Amino acid sequence: MQLLRNTFINLWSWRCWKTDSDEYHRSWWLCRYIGHCRTKAGEEATKNINADKAAYVQTDITSEESVKNAMKVASNAFEKRLSGLVHCAGVAMSQPWTNRLEDTIGRSRRLLEISYMGTYITNALFADAVNERFEPEKMASGELFTTKEERGAIINFSSIAGHQPYTKILAYTGGKAAVSAFSRALADFLGPSGIRVNTVSPSVINSANIGARLPYFLAELTKTSSFPARPITPDEIAVGVSLYRFPVLIKSKGAVNYLITNGMMNDHDLRIDGGWRFIFDRSVDREDPRLSAPGLE
Repeated sequence: MQLLRNTFINLWSWRCWKTDSDEYHRSWWLCRYIGHCRTKAGEEATKNINADKAAYVQTDITSEESVKNAMKVASNAFEKRLSGLVHCAGVAMSQPWTNRLEDTIGRSRRLLEISYMGTYITNALFADAVNERFEPEKMASGELFTTKEERGAIINFSSIAGHQPYTKILAYTGGKAAVSAFSRALADFLGPSGIRVNTVSPSVINSANIGARLPYFLAELTKTSSFPARPITPDEIAVGVSLYRFPVLIKSKGAVNYLITNGMMNDHDLRIDGGWRFIFDRSVDREDPRLSAPGLE
């Protein structure tokens, strides 16, 4: 599991599993914890979750060597039974609006490197680790194999942005669409390995990535969301995690847990958008929407 800096969505999911899942799934999934946040924050989060069933290692998901080390640490910490990965990686690299697309290339390249290549690298090395655990000789020789038993599962966090591309998220939407498409192809590729692959595509999560842009998104919800077009209420904040979610209480805990525990779920994308539709309102009687948008991502 990765703890993505700023969102803490996986920390929330972890605590949900700790409460809702049976002992088998706690030992099978909750031990797999790979962090991508500042060292001190990661260590503190690990202690607060479960000192005996959580391990932390700072990881650069765009680096193969860094991810290999993280997989090794996770595997060694939990009796070499690496079985599940919940991967949540992405950045919202907002910049001032521009007419010159050349100005967006650098940020777009970095965003895609994190969102797509970070997902590809982490998924690939996790799958290799699972396959090497079960089929060490065939992995070493390159011999093809097929199993009928479930040996692992991957859940990647994509985004509703990958389904509803529009102008404000020019690069971000491509990164998340790539995550969704890659996950579907990977589910097919890893079928013979007995590894399921699914995605969760949430709407906006008000994390540190959102920050001062909250009023803008609230206004957008009011204009373009069917139901429920509202922010989350304080009593809906889950298990004490500082995570303010809207337009609907994002059921990531139930969604992720469902995808983990239901062995029939494979090659599936679970959208959690609260009825929000991405629309850039260009009505002639209204202000140019580029002026009010908090930036171009």
